[in-house]
Amino acid sequence: MVSERESAVPAAAEAGVPGSTSASSLPAHGHGETLRARLRGGAPLGISIAALAIALLAFLLAVPRIGSLQSEAARRLQEVDDRLAQLQSADQPMRAELRDLRDRLAALERRGLDIAGLQAQIENLYRNLAEDSTDVLLAEVESSLVLAGQQLALGAGAQAALTAMQELDARLARQDDPSLQPVRTSLAHDIERVKAYPAADVASLALRIDATMRSIDGYPLLSSVASRHRGAPAQGSAGLGALRDELEQLFRVRRVDAPEAMLLAPDQAYFLRENLRLLLLNARLSLLSRNAKLFRSDIERAIDWLRTWYDVDDRAVAATVAQLRQLVGTRIVLEPPTLAESLSAVRAARAARTTRDAPR
Repeated sequence: MVSERESAVPAAAEAGVPGSTSASSLPAHGHGETLRARLRGGAPLGISIAALAIALLAFLLAVPRIGSLQSEAARRLQEVDDRLAQLQSADQPMRAELRDLRDRLAALERRGLDIAGLQAQIENLYRNLAEDSTDVLLAEVESSLVLAGQQLALGAGAQAALTAMQELDARLARQDDPSLQPVRTSLAHDIERVKAYPAADVASLALRIDATMRSIDGYPLLSSVASRHRGAPAQGSAGLGALRDELEQLFRVRRVDAPEAMLLAPDQAYFLRENLRLLLLNARLSLLSRNAKLFRSDIERAIDWLRTWYDVDDRAVAATVAQLRQLVGTRIVLEPPTLAESLSAVRAARAARTTRDAPR
C-alpha cells in the first residue's frame, strides 16, 4: 500500500492537475519522509525477531545433545561415586594400621623415656663405682704382672708374657684415668725390654738332635771298619798289589785310643747304638726343660761315645761330632728380664689411692 501511494503521487503531479503542483507536492514529500522514517525504525525489530528465531532454532537443535551430555555427566558422576566408595572401603584397613602404628610409636616413646631414666641411673652408679673399678683393675694388673714375671723366670717363652703385658696396657688405656699414666709408662718400658729379650731357638736345636738320632744307624763302628783300598795298581805290579790286598785283609794296622772298641762283638753293636740314641734323647729333654747343665753333660757324653766307638775318619761321623760341639756352646738359658719397674709403679699407685681414700 505504501508503494501504491508513493507511485500515485508522482502520477498526479505528472498529469498536470492545475493548482495542485505546489500545494500537493509539499504534503507528498513530507509523507514520504515519514514512511522512510518508519521503515528505518522497524529494521532493528526485524533483525531482533530474526535473531530470536535463529536462537530458538539453535536451542531446538541443541536440546538432544544437551540431554546426551547430561546423561554422560550423570554416568561419570556415578562412576566417581562408585570409585569413591571403593576407596573408602579400602581405606579402612589402612586407617586401622595407622592407628596401630600410632599406638606402637607411643609405646616406643614411653619405652625410650624408661630407658633414658635407666641410663641416667646407670651413669650415676658408674660414677659411684668408678673408684672401686680402678682399684680392682690395679689389683688385676699386679697379679697378671707377677704371673708374667714367673713365666719369664721359668723360661716358658717371652711371647706369652709380652701378649699379656700388651693386653694390660690396653685395659689401662681404656680406663682413661690420668693417675694411671705412671703405671703405663713403666709398663711400656718393660714391654720394650721383653721385646728385646733374645730367646733361644729351642725348636731348631731339638730338630738338629732328632736328625742326629735318625742317622746313628748309618755311622760305621771301629770294630766293623773295612780296610780302605788304594787305587788300582799298575799292570806291572798287579801281582804285588793282589798280595798286598790279601795281607791287608789279614792284618790291619791303625791307632786306637780305646782298645775295647775293637773288641766290640757284632751282636753288641745294636745296644751301643740304642744307648747313644737314648743319650741324645735325654739331651733333647734337658733342652726342652731349659736344664743347661744336664744338656751339656749329655751332649759331651754323646761326643765321647762317637769318638770312642765310631770311626771319626768317616765324613758323617766327623760332621756329627762338629755339630754336637756347636750345641755344647749354645746358650739355652738366658737371663730373663724382670718386671720390677711395672710392679713398683702399680704398687705405688695402689698405695696412693689407699692413702687418699683413708680419711673417708
